[in-house]
Amino acid sequence: MTSVPLRVRFWLILLSAAAAIAVAVGVKTTSALSTETWLVALALLLVIVVIERLDVTIPISTGTLNVSVGAPLALAAAMHLGVGIGCLIVLTGHLFDSILARRDPIKSLTNIGMSVTATAAGGSIYWMLADTAISPVSSIANLGAALIASFAFVIVTTTSVALIVAPIIGMPVYTMWQSTVRLSAIEAVTLPAVGGLVALAANESAAAVLLLAFPLLGPQIAFRTLARAQRSVRDTLESLADAVEQRDPYTSNHSVRVMNNVRLIVQEMADVPYGLTETIVAAARVHDIGKVGTRDVTLYKPGPLTTAERLEMRRHAEVGSAIVARTEEFRLTAAIIRHHHEHWNGAGYPDALVGQEIPLGSRVIAVADAFDAMTSDRPYRTAMSGSAAMEEIRRNSGAQFDPHVVSAFLRAMEAPPIADAVGRPVRALTT
Repeated sequence: MTSVPLRVRFWLILLSAAAAIAVAVGVKTTSALSTETWLVALALLLVIVVIERLDVTIPISTGTLNVSVGAPLALAAAMHLGVGIGCLIVLTGHLFDSILARRDPIKSLTNIGMSVTATAAGGSIYWMLADTAISPVSSIANLGAALIASFAFVIVTTTSVALIVAPIIGMPVYTMWQSTVRLSAIEAVTLPAVGGLVALAANESAAAVLLLAFPLLGPQIAFRTLARAQRSVRDTLESLADAVEQRDPYTSNHSVRVMNNVRLIVQEMADVPYGLTETIVAAARVHDIGKVGTRDVTLYKPGPLTTAERLEMRRHAEVGSAIVARTEEFRLTAAIIRHHHEHWNGAGYPDALVGQEIPLGSRVIAVADAFDAMTSDRPYRTAMSGSAAMEEIRRNSGAQFDPHVVSAFLRAMEAPPIADAVGRPVRALTT
C-alpha cells in the first residue's frame, strides 16, 4: 500500500473496521437461524454473486455509469434477515465476486468494506423505524423506513467512494461525491421496491428467492447490450477521427494530444465540475471529426488556401457537430465541437460568437488545439518550439483566446510533470 495516499489508507482501515464489526455481529447471530432461514440466506447469497458478476459500466459523455442490482439485494438481505446476517451475506458475496474477477486488493477491500458498512447502516435504520413483523411494502410507515434506509445506504457508498477513490485519481473529494450521488439517485428510489420483493419471495421459500434472479438479470443483460452498443459508437467515432488524421501524416494523433492537453488545462480550473470536464475531454477527442468531409486537395495543400478552400476547411466544425449530435454518446459535445474555432473577440467561425457566448469547452479546446498545431510540423512550415508557441498564445490572450483559459494553460505548462497511480507520466504538453 506504499503507493496509496496516507488519508486513503486511513479511510480504508476505518471502513474495514466498521465492516468487520458488522460481520462479527452477524456471525454471533447465525446460531439462531432456522433451516429455512439458512436456505433463504444461501439463496440470497447465490443471487448476489450472480448479479455482481454481471455488473455493467456504461460509458457516457460525462463519465461512466455503473449499473447493478446487487446493492438493492444487499440492503434487502439486512431488512429481511437482520443486520448481522445481511452483512455476512454481503461480505461473502463480494468476496466470491472479487476472487472470481481477480480484482486488485485495494479495489476489493474498498468494495467489500463499502458494501458491508452501507448494508449495516441502511439495515440498522430500517430495523429501528419499521415494523419488522411485516414486509417493507405492507404499510406506508415501512415504505418510508425503507426509503430512509435506502438513502442512508447510498450516502455511505458514495461517501466511501469519494473518500477513497478521489485522492488516488487526483479529484476533489466533494466533486466526486457530488457526481456519484447524481448517478446513484435512481438506485436510492429502487432499493425499497426490490427489498419488498425479496421479503415477499422469502416468505414463500428459498426457491422463490432464486427465481428473483431471472427478472433481475433481464435489466442487467439489457444494460450490457446497451453498454456494448454505446462503446461501439464511441469506438467508431474515435476511429473515424483517427482515420481523418491518418490521411495527413502531419496531423497523426493530433486529437489524442489535444485531448490530453485539454484535461491538463481543465485540471487547473477549479471551478469546472467533473461532469463538464469529462464532456470537454470527450469533445476534444473527436473535435476534428468533421474533416471527414473535407477534400484531400484542401487538407494537403502545402500553400495558402483560396477563399473557397478556406470556407470548405471551416465547414469541418459544423460537419463534426452534426455528426456527433446524431449519437447519444457524444450529443452533449456537439456545441463544443461546433464552436472550437470561435475567437474571444468574435472574429472566429462559424457563428462569430463573442466571449462568454462561446461554450467553455470550445474555449479550452481552442487553446490546446492551437498549441498542438504550432508545435507540429506542417507542409508549409516547421514546428515552433514550445516556448515560442506559449508566447504566441499569451500574446493572443483576450483576442483569440479566453484569458482565463490561457492562464490555466500557462499554469499547466509551468507545473512539474505528473504521474498516474502507478507512476506512469501522463503530462502531454511539450516544451
